[in-house]
Amino acid sequence: MVSVMKVHSRSETSLESYVDNVSTHTDTIYGERGIIYDANAQVIAQNENTYDIICYLSNTRMSGDDIAYIEDKEQTANVLSKYLQMSENEILSYLNQEDLYQTELGLAGRNLTQETVDNINKEGLTGIDFRKSVKRNYPLGSSYAPYLVGFAQSDENGKLVGMMGIESYLDDVLSGIDGVHTYQSDKDGYIMPGMYNDTVESHDGSDVYLTIDSSIQEALETSINMVMENEMVEKAWGGVIEIESGKILAYGQSPSFDPNELNIQDYVNYGSQYTYEPGSTFKAFVYAAAINEGKYDSNLTFDSSPYCYGSNGLDPYRTYNSSDTLGCVYNWDRISWGDISLDKGFIYSSNVGTSTLLTDYVGIAKFEEYLDQFGFFKAVDTDGILEEVGYKNYYYPVEKLTLTYGQGGTVTMLQMLQAYTAVLGNGEMVKPYIIDKIVDEDGNVTYQGKRTVVSTPITKETALKMQELMKRTGSSPEGDVTGGSSFGVEEVAIGVKTGTAEVADNGTYSITETNIMSVMVSLPADNPQYCIYFAFMGDHDAIGARYAPVQSLIRAIVKLSGIPTSTNTQNEQAITKYEMPNYLDESVTLAQNELTNMGMQVYIIGDGVKVSAQSLNAGSSIYTNEKIFLLTEGTNITIPSFISWTRKEVLEYAYLSGLEVELNGSGIVKSQSIAAGSLYDGTKIVLTLEDINQEEKTSASEEN
Repeated sequence: MVSVMKVHSRSETSLESYVDNVSTHTDTIYGERGIIYDANAQVIAQNENTYDIICYLSNTRMSGDDIAYIEDKEQTANVLSKYLQMSENEILSYLNQEDLYQTELGLAGRNLTQETVDNINKEGLTGIDFRKSVKRNYPLGSSYAPYLVGFAQSDENGKLVGMMGIESYLDDVLSGIDGVHTYQSDKDGYIMPGMYNDTVESHDGSDVYLTIDSSIQEALETSINMVMENEMVEKAWGGVIEIESGKILAYGQSPSFDPNELNIQDYVNYGSQYTYEPGSTFKAFVYAAAINEGKYDSNLTFDSSPYCYGSNGLDPYRTYNSSDTLGCVYNWDRISWGDISLDKGFIYSSNVGTSTLLTDYVGIAKFEEYLDQFGFFKAVDTDGILEEVGYKNYYYPVEKLTLTYGQGGTVTMLQMLQAYTAVLGNGEMVKPYIIDKIVDEDGNVTYQGKRTVVSTPITKETALKMQELMKRTGSSPEGDVTGGSSFGVEEVAIGVKTGTAEVADNGTYSITETNIMSVMVSLPADNPQYCIYFAFMGDHDAIGARYAPVQSLIRAIVKLSGIPTSTNTQNEQAITKYEMPNYLDESVTLAQNELTNMGMQVYIIGDGVKVSAQSLNAGSSIYTNEKIFLLTEGTNITIPSFISWTRKEVLEYAYLSGLEVELNGSGIVKSQSIAAGSLYDGTKIVLTLEDINQEEKTSASEEN
């Protein structure tokens, strides 16, 4: 009766003015977007509360007898310009709009921090209010595979939406289910007794755990930064994969971007969307095919002088008759070693050797079958990663020869990593994956990543022979010919296959000095567990710039993975793997003693007597000499010495302790703004970082 007739049924009093001022509202209640974690449950992406400013312009808005609108627009614009990235005139253009009840101030008025809100509120302005919103925060910024993780942004309704990478691929999973609040209110927004008021609750999004290991990721990023400091290098990219499982442990490129700043120069994911001619790292597959076909003998020799070829239709064959010659294949720099074994053809990275294997041992059609089995020229299909498949130039005689040494056809890093899992494993090709598990708001695992065998292109025996050849290339003097042994480190024997590919310009290689220089590394060589792919584009004279960065990465993996080292000095401690105990609510003394006896570096946060939080979850893998942080209920925090800490270690400590830190540079901490031993008083601590292997990098630079 009231809503339709606008009359009180008993007294027949007109309620028209009241009913006309009652409005029904529907507000969306967004579920909390899920957190993205790394393999060790370190936060990669999470929500952060922010605020959008609202300016009330209508002089009808009152709060009792008090003004609740902007009365002095010039003063308001002047004050707000001190806190927002807007000029006074820009703000006035919003405030001087006619016939508006309220307005916002565009992008500059959104995603304000609590500190900015507090500062504006202290100014005592009338007609200013704030609407709580949320933005996505990426604590590790550009250091954490932004082309894989991606980013999320608020849409026009304030809802976070994934725009790239995992954030986009799993947007529905991360977003959860939105709720709705439907209610009636009067013209001033008040809900009176008896008005409709109903809420359908929201459900938070699921949390996503990636396979990326932050420590290895940081080591890869540091290595990429090292090589990019060479002025002759244009771009660099790389990845680390666990061979047996297919887990991607690290994935990076440069130029890159910070998802907090969205300073994106290039939207191309170099690991999966950038197709290129890989060069000699591709030779492993024609060798694997020859061995697998049972036609390979290590003692067989071939003539390493230029391979001049004729053709039977479209299939090439070797000829020494100039009248039959259509062209010639040369080794790098046109070098020849005379008659050498097929094994040395691999170790010396002979283009003539792979051409010989193709025509005399494997066969044209058979090699094409192997390329299909190794997954080239088709999608890897890894967890929603956008990718290109490359193209196969395998029609004319010259194309069939050049493809054996990685020129002509194009591939992606993701395809190369997948194919090498067969060569460096047991012959089974395992799909790389990045999503380890998905956990819903109730703690249930709704998805679990797993090992997936795509094909079995070669036998275990073939794989073992390939691993032997790569070991000889990386861990013996024979590898000096191609620089393979230059990647070696004292800590562990490695397998290596190098590659240097010419980059075509307008269909020809002759007018460019640009090369793609790459390396595939396995470690340890005798039982490969990890595979590193590292590549950069630049002037060929920068080829030596890859040694120190890759060595740095190898050493980091050895240290972090618990791989037994081949040499230990008296001052070095053998690395042992343990399982992190649960110390929550346990005595600090007990926890510290047990972890110290395991060889860990233990840091106590606060002056309490019981552990309230620990930096690694119970059950996580920990290794000798690893830093472990234990938070207590005590509020007095003594600042540690951060010197020589990694970025990951600093961020873990800061997250657990609540310290405000600013990190400048990459690598390890060189200096800190507040002395160790000081009591933390809330002042921001500025830390300056430098590259891990500064001496090695400098040495490599001098060699170049």
